[in-house]
Amino acid sequence: MTLLVTLLLSFCVFALIIWGLMHMRTPRFRIDRKDFLKGLEDVIAGQADDNEWRVLIGYPMRHDPLLEQLRLECLEIEEGEYTGGSPYLFTDAGLERLRQVRRRLLAAGIDK
Repeated sequence: MTLLVTLLLSFCVFALIIWGLMHMRTPRFRIDRKDFLKGLEDVIAGQADDNEWRVLIGYPMRHDPLLEQLRLECLEIEEGEYTGGSPYLFTDAGLERLRQVRRRLLAAGIDK
């Protein structure tokens, strides 16, 4: 009798765990325009490190076509102008191109 109760309880716990895992949503990281702007400003001001830059440009932004376009442009800037130095991660030309990206974002509006 004890064996049967143990098996039944084990089965229920196992089934509950499987059910929970099946219904659990995967976490989603979503950056909005204000966060993207803040990240760009930190990079331009020399206040961001390499990790912050990677978080800023590392995730596709399918929820906002403009942000995705700007992210891809930032990746292009990174290919030619990234130094990884301290405090500025980019050359002067790269920082100017990032300022242009920032201006385009501000012109498009950050409340969308």
